[in-house]
Amino acid sequence: MAAVVEGAGLVRHIERIAREQGVELGVIRTVSGHDPGAEIDAERGRASVHPRAEGQFQVRLWVHTLFVGSEGWSTDLGAVVTVVDLWRRGARLRELHERFPFMSWSALAQGFEDGEPAAAKWRELLASDWHLRDRPLLRAGHAHPELRAFYPDMSHGSLMLCRRPFDLESGLAKIMPFAPDHYRVTMLPAGLRREVTSLDEALELAARWFRETQTPPSR
Repeated sequence: MAAVVEGAGLVRHIERIAREQGVELGVIRTVSGHDPGAEIDAERGRASVHPRAEGQFQVRLWVHTLFVGSEGWSTDLGAVVTVVDLWRRGARLRELHERFPFMSWSALAQGFEDGEPAAAKWRELLASDWHLRDRPLLRAGHAHPELRAFYPDMSHGSLMLCRRPFDLESGLAKIMPFAPDHYRVTMLPAGLRREVTSLDEALELAARWFRETQTPPSR
């Protein structure tokens, strides 16, 4: 088994199983570094397979460059290869979870797959008890007819809004409450910063900045 889990050995093993199953995975690359394994491209993203302890393999299906939509662990590398093949051929994350229960699946991942990551992230944040204290800010941001189109996140009590998920360079507005009735709005990548005395003013400032940069939000 040691030869199987070592870089090129894992790639060869996956290739052999794919041939036995009669499936075509395309080019399978060796992944080195702190989390070695194998990587397979697909039109919808990429899949990666990593050896783990006790003969297990972890498979990840990336629905975004920086977001894993589904992952799972199995000692059956043949099942892992089948998961990758079905996903490359268009299987939905829900379908994969139903057929292979070891594969995770979440509402946010479904939002990415459906092309509505911003809406899914808003729902996740608004329902999260972890962000209970942030809920008034979240509700206000979501209620704004323009800002709800952007991808949200919370960081240290600040509402972050991005044109494209995880892409600060695409345009980001950060709304930070820092004192009673005082808010700091930071716009990136321009590096602009303004302080205002009401949440409504902060939200409108962010919305105006997004409008003036003339780049529509990405779904």
